[in-house]
Amino acid sequence: MNYLEAQNYIEEKSRLGIVPGLTQVKELLRRLGNPQDACRTLHIAGTNGKGSIFAFVQESLLAAGYHVGRYISPTILTYLERYQLDRRYMTEDEFAALLTEVAAVIETMETDGFASPTVFEIETAVAFLYFARKHVDYVLLECGMGGSQDATNVLAKPEICVFAQISMDHMQFLGDTLTKIATEKAGIIKPYTTVISAPQVPEVSKVLREICEVQHASYIEVNPSDWEVVQMNLDGTEVVDCGTNPDESNMDADMDQRQQPYHIPLLGEHQIANAQTAITVLRTLYIEETAIHKGIAQTVWLGRMTKVAEHPYIYVDGAHNVAAWEYLRTSVEKYFTNIPITYRIGVLADKEHKKVLEAMLPYAGAVFTVTPDNPRAAAVVITPDTPRGLPKEILAPLIQAQGVPVQLADTSAEALQKAREQAGETGVILVSGSLSFLAEYLQLESGDENNGASR
Repeated sequence: MNYLEAQNYIEEKSRLGIVPGLTQVKELLRRLGNPQDACRTLHIAGTNGKGSIFAFVQESLLAAGYHVGRYISPTILTYLERYQLDRRYMTEDEFAALLTEVAAVIETMETDGFASPTVFEIETAVAFLYFARKHVDYVLLECGMGGSQDATNVLAKPEICVFAQISMDHMQFLGDTLTKIATEKAGIIKPYTTVISAPQVPEVSKVLREICEVQHASYIEVNPSDWEVVQMNLDGTEVVDCGTNPDESNMDADMDQRQQPYHIPLLGEHQIANAQTAITVLRTLYIEETAIHKGIAQTVWLGRMTKVAEHPYIYVDGAHNVAAWEYLRTSVEKYFTNIPITYRIGVLADKEHKKVLEAMLPYAGAVFTVTPDNPRAAAVVITPDTPRGLPKEILAPLIQAQGVPVQLADTSAEALQKAREQAGETGVILVSGSLSFLAEYLQLESGDENNGASR
């Protein structure tokens, strides 16, 4: 099949939706020769920060001279963004060829009485096959959702299991408490592996430690008190490692280099913990400190408090749940004190939209709402009904109740133009919502050289 045919195949399979369980994907990979076991793989789960942590890790591994494969979900700019080799996206021809091979195997599975794999299982199989064929040194593998039942959870023994911050999200699939969600995500922990975690709340930390004990896995949780922030502004943050984590005492690191300031270009206090987590991962892999410093300093991760324009300043952030919006609020308080923010938001109906609005609206001068191109989108303009849509009649009063004026827009272009007029030359526009929501906006700004599309 060619690329258009491959796209159509994926679209057809996407109708299967989310089907928990690993039976189909394991059978598919077995018939493909278990490519997932061909490479050293770092496997990450969590709610917020997975992409940022692995962006830091990727750049540092590249700086150290390694070939790095990365599997990302969801994407922003293009479908093929999910398959990356040394920061370059898989080509259309490569994807079409690999999917043709995978589809042929799926056909034999169905003939033998197996159910068809879901679209994410198929995409995951393509990723493993691609990285195995390219003989990458490291694969950076992100869970799509959850952990134990996620299609990526098919590794016999990951090089390192990594956990970003875990909070409430996808409760309809993962559970309605932090303990349940953490337990589900901790399902990626394999016996005798090394587990490295970002700072967690005690409830989550307890779960991870207990499961590591059962699995005879070593556990390292980043301690923010070991690091000192020496500078923080819109150019980034500089931090210094003030001490040695006792769990890191066996690591052969150049202490002089290790105690030099790390420059973190990604904005937001939460990125400090993400960078610290990445640094701990890299030290565990015995990556040279010079490469770690270089990699951290040159990291770009689109959609995480990313500046895409000036006059007015426009920032994009993929905050999509309460915890992420709390992090975003902290950044707004830090960087834009006493500056009214013009928001362009997309709120999904299956998220905790009331809490999201409560977190951010106190800092808003105005809000312009538009419907994201997503079946879960909050319907804040006239749009075809969707089963999971949040009617504008519900969303608009919630915003107005916070004392913030609301303007509805029929199109994204109209919303952006109104936001620019509201902000003026010196104001700040913050475009936020799910990563898929940001894609439409970035297309409008595609002529901007700072949109990060090359990365």
